[in-house]
Amino acid sequence: MIEALAYKIAVKIKSINPNETSSIEVMKFSLIMLIGTGSAIFLSLLLASLLGSALETIIVLISFVSLRFFSGGFHFKSAELCTIFSVIGAVLIPYVPVSDKNVFVITLISIFITALLAPIGVNQSKFFTKKHDPLLKLISIFIILLNLIIESDILAVTFFVQSLTLVIYKTMEGGDCK
Repeated sequence: MIEALAYKIAVKIKSINPNETSSIEVMKFSLIMLIGTGSAIFLSLLLASLLGSALETIIVLISFVSLRFFSGGFHFKSAELCTIFSVIGAVLIPYVPVSDKNVFVITLISIFITALLAPIGVNQSKFFTKKHDPLLKLISIFIILLNLIIESDILAVTFFVQSLTLVIYKTMEGGDCK
């Protein structure tokens, strides 16, 4: 659905201005990211507002995306699946009960997984190459380490879920640990 809509919009844009626009495939890719991300944010905030947890969901979205930018992780093959799982995670994570002791433990587990596996899947981006891997790993670990000071249950669960996407990527996509 998202891919089809992105394709239709890209074709329309190309037909309006064929000489000064990117290729249909480039525009389609960008539009898929824009529509998928926009839909996930909108639906997450809508549902969270109805449930009274908008601020907590904003924290989940910002912290997840911030860590993911540097650590990488598993990507769904379909924009719809990505949107659905993003909304479910962003809305439900604030409701996961975690004791103070478990915040510490979960944060340490996330640090361990991230130190072992990150970055994964970021080298195909236009921002980073293989030479950036050590820095990306350090930034990822630092982001999670901050939760040892903040001691947020929401951040602990969010970082844990994001670190699990590294494990999923490693399991499904293969490759060596960094």
